[in-house]
Amino acid sequence: MFRTEGSEPVKGSMLALTIEAILDFAGERRGHFRLIESEVFSHDAYGTPRELFVAFFAVIANCLRDILGEQWSQEIDAAWHKLLRDIEAVVLQQTHLVDERA
Repeated sequence: MFRTEGSEPVKGSMLALTIEAILDFAGERRGHFRLIESEVFSHDAYGTPRELFVAFFAVIANCLRDILGEQWSQEIDAAWHKLLRDIEAVVLQQTHLVDERA
């Protein structure tokens, strides 16, 4: 969906916001990590399955692993796996909040 929806500038903006959100979520969490929470709901409106939303972050990790090649260490891999689990937990938490409101 990401590759086929929207113009190139829109896709570039979405990717830039995603990278900013990842960096903040993995770091100091000053506020951009809330972007992940809010985007869960906005992507619900687009009909994006929650699993696909989470998978997008894994695609970014896989692309970075390909780019880094041999420089992709076990420490980096472990950090990304933790980050992906944490993002999934945020998405699932938002699912439970929606279920409770229904």
